[in-house]
Amino acid sequence: MDFRELVYITTVADCKSVTEAAKKLYISQPSLSQVIAKVENELGIKLFDRTIYPIALTYAGETYVDTARKILLLNDNLRRQLTDIGEGKKGRITLGIPVERAGYMLPAALKEFKKLYPGVEVRTIEANSSVLLAGLKKGDTNFIILPKESADTYSDSKAELEMEVIYREKLILVAGEGVLREDHMAKLKKNTVDFSTLGDVPFILLKKGHAIRREAERIFRKNQINPDIVIETSSNINAVQLADSGLGAAIVPERAVAILKDRENIHCYSLGNQTNAWDVNAIYLKDAYLDGAERYFIEVMKKTFSRLGTEHKEEK
Repeated sequence: MDFRELVYITTVADCKSVTEAAKKLYISQPSLSQVIAKVENELGIKLFDRTIYPIALTYAGETYVDTARKILLLNDNLRRQLTDIGEGKKGRITLGIPVERAGYMLPAALKEFKKLYPGVEVRTIEANSSVLLAGLKKGDTNFIILPKESADTYSDSKAELEMEVIYREKLILVAGEGVLREDHMAKLKKNTVDFSTLGDVPFILLKKGHAIRREAERIFRKNQINPDIVIETSSNINAVQLADSGLGAAIVPERAVAILKDRENIHCYSLGNQTNAWDVNAIYLKDAYLDGAERYFIEVMKKTFSRLGTEHKEEK
């Protein structure tokens, strides 16, 4: 048994296909099949059930892959610790982050990070919450950036995860001119909606699978509203622009407005007594070792965005 075999077999388990795993590993399918056969012959057991499609792990295979992942994590931890000893000035960080959040958070954080670690390459895997959490557990990323609510929803074993708050992000309502009436507004609270009155307002929502969609649905349930959904989109920025054009209202993170250059002219409202903020976290496996560069990257993000959390506390 060697590390190459561990990587090959865990990759087949992830892909549920020898052909797809071979492509991902950049080796031929016959070569990969030979490695699997060699390991199975040495152990005297079958790791994969090839009588079904897609192929699946046997019980023995599940045990092998679970242990293999732990061994690979320990090996990776050792490499990182040794890199730290060598001052950690070279290396690679693989970060998982949703697409729009990457555009908002990374430019400022990377500029500061590169001042101290110019030789460390930063790679990103950009996807939705469920894909990022699955990839983290498989070792595809060193850490991921997500709202805590996403991790709570998609993680079936939160005990495996460590979370560090980067900043608290405000959620707001965007609604173009003419969408809201005076009776939709909260009494004695400037620029704040009374959400319970919005049952007749058309809504622009993100598609299912996005954290903000789940939060919007929670607010609708709380207020016993069956929303009139006029448009679904995969982008918070699109939702802001569509809502501000007068097509309806949208619940979005404040960052989606901040990215737009003409944000001073966008019609934004407080959600009042609804949940109006959530924690954006750096999330990693509890047993994972974060080297000096990774720890510094997280601290840079905290420093860069902490002022936003302070501003939100002052607003309450």
